[in-house]
Amino acid sequence: MTPQPQKPRVLIVDDREANRIAYESVLAADYTLSLASGGREALALAGAQEFAVVLLDVRMPGMGGYETAEELRKLETMRYTPIIFMSAYDQDVIEVRRCYVAGATDFVSSPVDEELLKFKVAAYVQIFLRNEALRIQIHGLGNMLQQLQAELNRRGPTEGTLRLKVAQLEEAIEDLKRQMAPALT
Repeated sequence: MTPQPQKPRVLIVDDREANRIAYESVLAADYTLSLASGGREALALAGAQEFAVVLLDVRMPGMGGYETAEELRKLETMRYTPIIFMSAYDQDVIEVRRCYVAGATDFVSSPVDEELLKFKVAAYVQIFLRNEALRIQIHGLGNMLQQLQAELNRRGPTEGTLRLKVAQLEEAIEDLKRQMAPALT
């Protein structure tokens, strides 16, 4: 888990160069962008770095948007990353549902209103960053818990106060995990 840069990373996946350029022109000022022309390229990029948001075209040759989203969700670093599906064609309820089943967080019809795209990406980046902060907190608390447990094992069973602190810390970690889980799953 590497922290996001000053300008959070956004992955844009679209087989049409014109679309990639259009999205890039709207978002480049606020985000660190990576562009992919297909699903396999997107998976390679996602395997190399963590993204705060993915914009994903539904219809692409080879590995389409649905399959790409399903494969992205299998990557530990992409488990909670918001995926916004983009399509000019697949706008009926059945196709939109299929996007959500594949792992979408949202669906945007093309052509995309620039302001709407900016608002949606900003909102999902904030959710991602909040979850990232919670994951970092959980990791730190987990390390603290291990240290306390090791100390407890060294001191033996007579340390009631230390055992109470360990139990409280375990409960705090579980509370944080519960807060984070429903946000984007």
